[in-house]
Amino acid sequence: MAIRLGRSITQLLLLTCVAVPAAHAATADTVILHGHVYSANGTGTFAQAVAIKDGYILATGSDAEIERMRDARTRVIDAKGGAVTPGIIDTHVHFLMGASALDQFDATGARDGAELSRRVKAFADAHPERPWLLGFGYFSDALTARDFDVASGGKPVVIRAGDGHSMLANGKALALAGITRTTPDPIGGKIVRDAAGNPTGHLLETAQGLMAKAVPAMTDADRMRLLRLGTQAAYKAGVTSILNVGGTDDLAVFERARAAGTLGIRIYSALWLTKEMATAELPQSFDFDRAALARFNAVRAAHKDDPMLRAGIVKIMLDGVIESHTASMLAPYTDDPATSGHANYTPEQLRRIITMMDADGWQVMTHGLGDRAVRIALDAYEAAAKANPAPARGRRHKIEHVETIDPADVPRFGQLGVTASLQPDHGGGMNDPKQEARRWKYLGYTRSAWGFPWKSIKASGGRVAFGSDWPVAPLDIGPGMAVATQRVPHPPIPDQALSVAEVIDAYTRDAAYSIFADKEIGTLEPGKRADIVVFRDDIFAGKGGATLPAAYTLLDGKVVYQAAQ
Repeated sequence: MAIRLGRSITQLLLLTCVAVPAAHAATADTVILHGHVYSANGTGTFAQAVAIKDGYILATGSDAEIERMRDARTRVIDAKGGAVTPGIIDTHVHFLMGASALDQFDATGARDGAELSRRVKAFADAHPERPWLLGFGYFSDALTARDFDVASGGKPVVIRAGDGHSMLANGKALALAGITRTTPDPIGGKIVRDAAGNPTGHLLETAQGLMAKAVPAMTDADRMRLLRLGTQAAYKAGVTSILNVGGTDDLAVFERARAAGTLGIRIYSALWLTKEMATAELPQSFDFDRAALARFNAVRAAHKDDPMLRAGIVKIMLDGVIESHTASMLAPYTDDPATSGHANYTPEQLRRIITMMDADGWQVMTHGLGDRAVRIALDAYEAAAKANPAPARGRRHKIEHVETIDPADVPRFGQLGVTASLQPDHGGGMNDPKQEARRWKYLGYTRSAWGFPWKSIKASGGRVAFGSDWPVAPLDIGPGMAVATQRVPHPPIPDQALSVAEVIDAYTRDAAYSIFADKEIGTLEPGKRADIVVFRDDIFAGKGGATLPAAYTLLDGKVVYQAAQ
């Protein structure tokens, strides 16, 4: 075993043992007792208690074994029968965007103009100082700008859709952004228009960038406040590490917080693969060359990795979403045979770009939601592996979402070493026994049933990591766990239901591997960092739910969140 220099004697001792014999046990700083401890170490076994020393896991074992490792100075956390797992690693978030949603009005569930107008007016009345009214969470194609123009009191209103792939703006906001009947659709996006050609207020995909330029930019103080707000929300959900998708603006905020000693969550920060590398918004252009790569390499070289903040990954926006018929499909949509969606890159372009990034040691995560997008992403990864020697740290490329797949491509994840990074909360429509969710109408039975194929990918030797896509879905893993464990079978497609332990594996051990953090976090094994969540309840006795609240969240062995008793 290779051991890096620079660790304390205690940490070196921990790296060489699986458990500490009682007769030679070191004294723990903190012990967690009376829990249902799942180490996620691949054995499937459980313990009762955990001992922590110097921010690292000292041992797991029975209450009696761990009790012998405490003295009068040891902090004791009573799990009260709750589950104890490694800290949750969310492998796909838009962190500052998610935090922003906490500071905006909630449009979730507003399906008609009257309800949306009520929420807009209530927010406007409560925040008279705000020049723009920003919201999040609408999902209705039937809503238009006219539905809340009056309620806004003359102020511009912009509401981002719950999936992040469209937004709805009122007339004032459209005017300030200069979006009129003559404004052309941007590449990869669409300004939805009525029968007379006038914008309805809906802006799809890259068309959102036209509005983003008009909304007042956040200040550095705003961003730091949102980082703190998002971190507290993560703690409450037991999340201790994230893979953030954004731009260099996000990375700069994280670096400032790290320098100030206030960065409270582990972040692996992905940059959108676009020449406009500063913004966290969806890319507005998709051409990429070696001059752009040089700028990315300069950002990576200037950044110094440490256990709290790392860089070295890019995200490619390959296609859109099923709901707007922008996901790239191998065959036309069932309800609209005139379209099979859209890919932002040709297969040749994608192979060139991924091969170029791979050669310079970048990890690549590709948004591949439709079955054609998944295939051409796998093809590109395969081409890169054939063209380039393996990078020094190895290859751990990822495909995000995989909301439908051709079954022939399922085993390729394992064969190519590509991680399927999925967000189980997005798959709720798979469990509708009446099959009334839009995906069933848009894709037909077989293609829809092959969505979110986490069990099949695992069974064929692939690796699956879970995340939320926050703010599209909540940070709390409860709803996603309910979707994954209560998966409705769709014969003859293989059953995709997972156990609670398999879900936790995807949020911890396999998530850590997918972000090159498996040597440090992801399991409760001696020598690993003590990032831990103590749930209020024994989650292994259920199948998930609306929430799975944390009782305690620990980062490096320190309690960073404790729920009210």
